[in-house]
Amino acid sequence: MRIIAKIARAELRSLFYSPIAWVVGIAFFLLTGLRFVIMMYMYSIWQEGMQEVSSTWDGWGHSLTNMMFDGLYETVTNYLYLFIPLLTMGVINKEFNAGTIKLLYSSPVKPRDIVFGKYLGLMGFICILFLLLILLMSAGAFSIGNMDFHVLPGALLGYFLLAATYVSIGLFISSLTNYQIVAGVFTFVVFFLLQIMGTVWQQYDLVRDLTWFLSINGRVRSLASGLITSRDLIYFLVIIAMFIGFSLIRLRSFHEMVGWRTNLSRYLSIIAVSLLIGYFSSRPGYILYADVSRNEQNTIMPVTQDVVAELGNDTLKVTLYTNLFDPAMHHGLPQARNKYIWDFWEKYIRFHPNIQLNYVYYYDLMDRDTAAFHARYPNKSIHEIAEENATASRLSVDRFKMPQEIRKIIDLSEEEKILVMQLAYKGKKAWLRVFPSRPEPWPLEMHVSAAIRRLTGTSMPEMLFTTGHFERSPFKAGEKEFRISTTYKAGEESLINEGIDTDTIDLAQQDIPDSTAVLVIADPKSAYTETEKEKILSWIAKGGNTIFYGEPGKQQMLNPILQTIGVKLENGTIVKPTKDEMPHIFEPVITSPGNRMADEPFLFRYRNDKRMTLRHKFAGSTAVTVQEKDGFKAEPVFMQYGDDSTWIENGVLVVDSAAPVYAPAEGDLRMTQYATAVKLSRKVNNKEQRIVVTGDADFMSDFRGKGGPFANAAYSWLVYNEFPKYTNRPLPIDTKFLIGEDTGRILYIVYLIVLPVVFIIMGIIILVRRNRK
Repeated sequence: MRIIAKIARAELRSLFYSPIAWVVGIAFFLLTGLRFVIMMYMYSIWQEGMQEVSSTWDGWGHSLTNMMFDGLYETVTNYLYLFIPLLTMGVINKEFNAGTIKLLYSSPVKPRDIVFGKYLGLMGFICILFLLLILLMSAGAFSIGNMDFHVLPGALLGYFLLAATYVSIGLFISSLTNYQIVAGVFTFVVFFLLQIMGTVWQQYDLVRDLTWFLSINGRVRSLASGLITSRDLIYFLVIIAMFIGFSLIRLRSFHEMVGWRTNLSRYLSIIAVSLLIGYFSSRPGYILYADVSRNEQNTIMPVTQDVVAELGNDTLKVTLYTNLFDPAMHHGLPQARNKYIWDFWEKYIRFHPNIQLNYVYYYDLMDRDTAAFHARYPNKSIHEIAEENATASRLSVDRFKMPQEIRKIIDLSEEEKILVMQLAYKGKKAWLRVFPSRPEPWPLEMHVSAAIRRLTGTSMPEMLFTTGHFERSPFKAGEKEFRISTTYKAGEESLINEGIDTDTIDLAQQDIPDSTAVLVIADPKSAYTETEKEKILSWIAKGGNTIFYGEPGKQQMLNPILQTIGVKLENGTIVKPTKDEMPHIFEPVITSPGNRMADEPFLFRYRNDKRMTLRHKFAGSTAVTVQEKDGFKAEPVFMQYGDDSTWIENGVLVVDSAAPVYAPAEGDLRMTQYATAVKLSRKVNNKEQRIVVTGDADFMSDFRGKGGPFANAAYSWLVYNEFPKYTNRPLPIDTKFLIGEDTGRILYIVYLIVLPVVFIIMGIIILVRRNRK
């Protein structure tokens, strides 16, 4: 060890006497701090301005820790990639060029002493660079209020392991050639290969996992985000050990008289052992995790963990069906398998290792698409087209099942024969759909939770839409219909993917089943018969949850039913003439009770934000009034506050002509406030009954944005918020800088001017004194 320590000190000393090392050190400090300090300075200026403009300004609304240190991550990793080859390109070959290697071999110095001594000397210099980096990170840490300090150790660990890996590679490359420039270039090449290794040969089952393991891409980002895994730690240690081993073999080959076959076998042995360790250390279910970030940002939410725990120790089988003719098929091909496993399923496998992933590749068409498809590919059979597409994807068409083969196995026509997953558990099956309209098409936690709950015996709520009176439909696609928010399988916000099933019921022919979760009466355009009314009233009387969608001009269809619970849809239409929009279109606010009905993302995000008022556009609404009776408690959900430009128009309303004029003589009425939706609740048979009444149905239609920020909050509230399982994360608290413009300017001057100048002067003094000696 003493010899290793002496060589390490000598190497570190030589670096301090090297102009290249001083240039690298100063450039690293300056370049890593440049973006970081400038951002901090600019934000401190903007923050002071915001605080002067508004006394209620409450921060930037996003995590400053993530913003500042994500940028630092990009900077550090890029410059380590650039600078380390400059440090290592001459570390071994300079001994050969100067002839000192022979003196080392003639002394009681072993090759391992040289390798470990050189390596530790270089790492000593890296540690000095990291002290400068810690200085920079400390400035950020003390400048951000409520900063997430937990991620800093993980980030430093990631940067250090990356630097240690690069140094071990550069050390080996420098032993292969006597030319420093060549060594530097080859070191860059190896770094590049490790970056892209995870994208090569991914279509081949034999080597896919090995090349994925060898890839260095993304591993530091995981550590920097606060997720420390045994897989990443073992990866860095294995790669470091592998290249140090290569260096030992290389130096021993000059010291020992052995043949090239012996050296080759040594190299291959190290590679084999490294790959073996890497393969088994990255197997799902054999990885240890520590999420040190605030609120465990890299981990599925506790509510999702509880759902996954319902699986017990039994196997969950997941089959991914990939159609070669699907535009989104590239997400499901073998080339993307590791991305599919590690980017999507890993976070669930962490809590339930017994997930079995299967893959089925096929090509087939929906019957309606056949003619158009052949018009696109004239004079070719479906099999010839499939062969062309497979070849373009660098795959053999033999891997894909033909239409007649896949149809014997499963009927995928209900899923439009697109990319889809089927979950199987204890004989039950459920679909888990993807959403190709997003850059990353995989389902969110709430979708996975819903699919798993379908398998574990959870009773899934069912909403029934009444039919027979031209009501809005959950199955029709149209601007006034409700399909996209309820039964649209490709919609990530659709209720079917969030665990709420939807069907229709004809009250003239059917009774309302007791198992119904919610009865939906959506804008009937003809009157219900007495029998149908009796069924609805009986449902309400026994505590059934219901939502009524009203519309101006059709109040008489619902008022006979609503009056029994003290609710009335007022005559006329609310108007608010403006220069920009038709008079019947306005934007009422979502009230505090409405905001708290469910944890829809926008509602959750702005629930306690006094600066933000959430609104959604209504296109023709009547006012909803309530006289509480029979134990009901009523609260407004949407509210339009009154002013001189708002009233209830009871005359003839022409929306695409001259603006209406307030005319009390024609029955027009002004109010201090106009509720356009209300919620009611009461206790019935030891259970809370919930009812929602709206004066407009269009605000939830496909054309009008499906409720906007309100989204599916009413439906969730009506099923007691059991579905969907919302996974909103706590809002960031590190949203303000603690420094002002003056402090920001001082940091800017110190980090970008004073300290670099001090380091330059120190370097010049040391180098000049060295040359004089």
